Amino acid sequence: LMVREKSSASAIEHTVTQQFTQGRGDASSPQVAFDGKKIIFSMRCPAANPATIAGQPACTGHWNIWEYDMSSGGMTAGSFRRLTSTTEDDDVDPAYLPGDRGFVFASNRQTKSKLNQALGRSYYALDEYERERVLNLHTMDKDGGAVTQISFNQSHDRNPVVRPNGDIMFARWEHVADRNRFAIFRVKPDGTDMFVLYGAQSPGNSFLHPRDMDP
Repeated sequence: LMVREKSSASAIEHTVTQQFTQGRGDASSPQVAFDGKKIIFSMRCPAANPATIAGQPACTGHWNIWEYDMSSGGMTAGSFRRLTSTTEDDDVDPAYLPGDRGFVFASNRQTKSKLNQALGRSYYALDEYERERVLNLHTMDKDGGAVTQISFNQSHDRNPVVRPNGDIMFARWEHVADRNRFAIFRVKPDGTDMFVLYGAQSPGNSFLHPRDMDP
C-alpha cells in the first residue's frame, strides 16, 4: 500500500505496508474513509513472514482486511489493525459503510450459504469452472466482528461501492447456461432490496467495475 504526500506526479510517495509484506506480499483495493484519516484495504503475505501485529503473526498466507489509521502519526507513521485473520478463506474488496457501521467486503468464506447447500451438510460452492470458491458480499462491524453474508450467487459478487444514499453497488458475475455477463447490482447493507442497475453482455471477458459508474 502506497500513499503520496499530495496529488502530484512529483510528490513523495511512501510504501507503508513494507513492514508486513517485506517484499513478499500484495495489497489491494484501498478505500479512504469518509473523514480522510483512514484507509481500508486487503492484504496477503506469506505465513513465513516474521512480521507481527498486536503480538500475533501478521501474515496468514491468505487475503485479510486491514485498516491504516493516520489520525495520529500522520501519513507515514500511522497505526495498523487487521480486521480479519482468516487462515483458510480470502477477504477482499473492502468498503466503509456510513455512520460508523462497519464495512462491506467480498469473501469466499460463505458464512451462511456453505451451510445451506444440501441436507444441512457444510461445503463450499465453487464457480462454474470449479476453479475456485465463490466470492459473495459480507458485512462486519467496525471491530471486525458480526460477519454476515448478505449476497448469494453461484458466481462471484465483487467490488462493492457505497452510494450516497447508503446502498451498496457491486459487480455480479451471472453465468447460467448460455448467459455469461457482468452486471451491476444494488443492495442494502442488511442484504434486502437487491436489484439490477445495469446488465451487459461480456464478450471477451470484459468487466464493468461499479466505480466506473455514476453512483
